Amino acid sequence: MMGPLTSPVYYILEIYKWLVLARVLVTWLPMFGLYIGTHNPLIRILFQITDPILIPLRRFSQVGSLDLSPLIAFFLIGLVQNFLLGRPLAQTLAFAIALLVAFSVHECAHAWAALQMGDSTAYDQGRLTLDPRKHLDVLGAIMVLAVGFGWAKPVPVNPYRLRNGPKAGMALVALSGPLSNLAMAFAAAIPIKLGLIAPMFYSAYIPDPYQIVLTFVFLNVVLAIFNALPIAPLDGFSILYGVLPYPASESFKRLEPFGPIILLMLVFLGGGLFSTLVMTPARLIVGLIT
Repeated sequence: MMGPLTSPVYYILEIYKWLVLARVLVTWLPMFGLYIGTHNPLIRILFQITDPILIPLRRFSQVGSLDLSPLIAFFLIGLVQNFLLGRPLAQTLAFAIALLVAFSVHECAHAWAALQMGDSTAYDQGRLTLDPRKHLDVLGAIMVLAVGFGWAKPVPVNPYRLRNGPKAGMALVALSGPLSNLAMAFAAAIPIKLGLIAPMFYSAYIPDPYQIVLTFVFLNVVLAIFNALPIAPLDGFSILYGVLPYPASESFKRLEPFGPIILLMLVFLGGGLFSTLVMTPARLIVGLIT
C-alpha cells in the first residue's frame, strides 16, 4: 500500500516514465520515414523535460550510434516505483546475486562453445571468464532488477572460423547460452526439490538462502526461455536461422535488422503476449522442478 506521500510521487514518476517512452518513440519515427524537427514546440518541451535524467545516463548507454539512455531511464524509474509499491529490498538483492552468476555463466558458455569449434575471438577478448564485470550490460541488468528479465553483453563470435560452418556453428554457439541457464536452474532446484533447503528467516532487507536459490532457479528459467525467442539479437534467432533449410533461412535472415524494434515493442506493448510466451511457461517449469 502507498502512503499519502508516496502515492503522488509514484504517479509523478509514472507520467515522467511515459514522457521518456514518448521520446523513445519520437527517435524511432525516422526509421519509418517520419521526421519531426526539434524546432517543434512540443518536441522541444519533451526534450527539455527528459534531458535532466537522460544526459547523465548517456555515458553508460551508447551502443555504437544507438543511444539507449531513454530505455535505461524508463526501467530505472520503474525500479524506483517498485520500491514505492513496497517491493522488499531483499527481493532486489536476491535478483542481483542471481543475475551476476546467471549472466556470467551464460556468456562464458557462448565463449567456450565458440572456442571448442575453432573461434578464439571471445577468448582473445577476455570473455571466456566468469568475471561478471566482463559480461554485464547496464540496460540488461536494470531490466532484470526492474521487470525480471534482461540480457548481458553479446559475446563476439566470428562465424567463418567455426568448424561447423557459419550457419550451423552459430546455431550451436547460440544454443549453449540457454542450455547453460537451464542446467543451472535444474541443478539449483535439486536441494529445493529434496527438501534440503527451506526458508530460514524473513527480512525486507536481507534475502535468506532459500529466497536466493529460488530466485536463481526462476531467473535462469526466464533467461533460457526469453533468449530462445527467435527474435534478433536473442539466441533464438541464430538457433532458428541455423536449423532452417535454404532458402527459408535467407528469407528469415532479412528480419534481423527489425529484431530490436520487434523485441522492444513486445516488451513495451505486448504485455499479455510477452507473459504468455515467457512468464507463464517459466512459472510452470519452476513449479515442476522445485
